Amino acid sequence: MWEYKIIDSDNAEKGGFLKGRTVEQAEAYLNSLGTEGWEIIDIDFHMDPMMPGGPTHFHGIAKRAK
Repeated sequence: MWEYKIIDSDNAEKGGFLKGRTVEQAEAYLNSLGTEGWEIIDIDFHMDPMMPGGPTHFHGIAKRAK
């Protein structure tokens, strides 16, 4: 059996330029989900025009064994 979670970069720590999220903060959020046993099965990244250099806004689905 699986349980599912909707993931959203809004749950990543904020900070940095204009209080946005950096790529490192987005990665830290995804890594924290991994330590909780979540496996990302679908993710959609959006480029933030205010934060050049990589995707910092995303939505997706994660699953883990129930």
